[in-house]
Amino acid sequence: MKNITYITKFSYGGNKYLNIFVTLFLILSVYLFNACTKDLLEQTPRSEMSSDLFWKKTDDAVFAVNGVYDANRSTFGKDYNWDGAGEFVHTRFDDGYTDYYNPSGIGGNFDFHWRNCYKTINRANDAIENIRLMKPNMSDASSLTLLNRLEGEARFMRALNYFRLIDLWGDVPFYTKKINNNEAYSFDRTSKTIIKDTILADLAFASSVLPKSYTTSDRGRATKMAALSFSGKVKLYWACWMKNDNKLGEASTYYTSAAQDLKEVMNPTYGLNLFNNGDPGTYQTPNYFKLFQPDNEYASEIIFSVQYGGPLLNQGESILRAFGTRNTGWGECWFSPNVRLVDKYQLISTGSYAPPLILSSNPSTINGAINPKTYQGRDWRMRATMLWDGEKYPRTNADGTVYLDSIALKFKNPNGVTYINYGGMKSGYVFRKYVRVIGGYQTYDGPQDFYLMRLPDVWLMYCEAVNEIQNGPTDELFTLIDKIRYRGKLPPLDKSKFGSKESFFKAIEQERIVEFVGEGLRFFDLRRWKKVEETWPAPDGLVYYNTWGEKVRDEFKNAQTRDYQRYYIFRIPPAERDVNPKLTQNDPWL
Repeated sequence: MKNITYITKFSYGGNKYLNIFVTLFLILSVYLFNACTKDLLEQTPRSEMSSDLFWKKTDDAVFAVNGVYDANRSTFGKDYNWDGAGEFVHTRFDDGYTDYYNPSGIGGNFDFHWRNCYKTINRANDAIENIRLMKPNMSDASSLTLLNRLEGEARFMRALNYFRLIDLWGDVPFYTKKINNNEAYSFDRTSKTIIKDTILADLAFASSVLPKSYTTSDRGRATKMAALSFSGKVKLYWACWMKNDNKLGEASTYYTSAAQDLKEVMNPTYGLNLFNNGDPGTYQTPNYFKLFQPDNEYASEIIFSVQYGGPLLNQGESILRAFGTRNTGWGECWFSPNVRLVDKYQLISTGSYAPPLILSSNPSTINGAINPKTYQGRDWRMRATMLWDGEKYPRTNADGTVYLDSIALKFKNPNGVTYINYGGMKSGYVFRKYVRVIGGYQTYDGPQDFYLMRLPDVWLMYCEAVNEIQNGPTDELFTLIDKIRYRGKLPPLDKSKFGSKESFFKAIEQERIVEFVGEGLRFFDLRRWKKVEETWPAPDGLVYYNTWGEKVRDEFKNAQTRDYQRYYIFRIPPAERDVNPKLTQNDPWL
């Protein structure tokens, strides 16, 4: 890990005192600005500076774009929270629902996410507009190249935030210029079709000016592959949305274009490959586990991340707080895997599913959920992801220093001395993924980057697009999915069982479930595939049980049509509508 001296994880320039001063100045600027404004669309922290004092040299542009990265961290840095709205990760916060858990309720609980997106967009717009004004005054080619690149980075992040907005809310206020406070309250909702076109234009520009890679000091900035990957993702999502609306011609066009973008990312000249070439590692320490430790956050399969610095730089992450236990860095175990997820991990002997777990408090029950023998011979990614009864993990204190030998998890015995203290966890499992085993970092000030795009995501999205275009899989698609499966020690897919479009899609979904646990993708997959009603079928929904067979809660029980609709589209924040009457409300929330 390198020293961090700028507002984002990467630095620019060699004067550490100047960098420290800039960091402190920006922190103070953000604090003062946020303390005195209640604008609907938050402005960039340097918006009150005179252009006579700023936007004179390339360092000013670097500083401003770093501020866009900083805002982007607010939007995407805790995307793991979305897994709590899926069916495989339990959150111990049920939003007041004791006997009736309705995931559609999240659509009214993420108003802050709207503000975070627009904060990034405003900073990006400001940077883009001023960088364009600077370009004619740059006489040397290197400065112009740098400004083009910085504009590409800002447009990349603007695209990501508009994409998130239309995904969650549909039609939203849209603008691509600096605005004043009065303008902020005057926007109608713009069709997401128009916004989508600008998103793709921004990503196309970014891919044309961004480099394939950076030197060490700038690692983590957006690259050409990142722009192409997200372009493919936007097009794939749009294809899914059009397919759901029965606009099959438009869907086909976007599936085809998505496949082209994603195929380009897979070009060998870009040098992307699975971590450690996809080798599974060892059962005790699978490479998949190592991938989510801070010392491997620049592995070749990581295409774009939210950057975190830590410690003591006001840039640390709190992933350990969400995923760790009281004994592993003093975490709070906000999220835990559940029995449904465990049943998705396949056997390495057959490549097929094991018999469903038997939920019982008897540790001797054959195939029982608290019998350690039950978990033998499964996908190694399962052990890399979670602990079950009898699994051990090192105890660490709040600053991350390992201070005692490993201790075991035993559900219902969280005394913190003999067994792991898991606090309010209810599922019977705790996470191993993301729980770091390096010292020197506090629970709330860690260095772990949060991955927003990895190569397996590109491969699986490509497989999905081509499977739709070709009406079934090709040999190339089997090769890609088998590479991902092998990192869990699984055998190749049986082509005779997965040769149809429908069966191969199930194989894609299976891999997305186990490969991206805790990475915030399942919630968005369920929505774009229109699988919520299938996942929680009316009228009974699902009953959630822990490993002992005890009922934890009902989910979507007696849900109405509106409850499912609210999962697919969020509520326009009431506070925004209060100050802007032009903002209409989405139908399921009327």
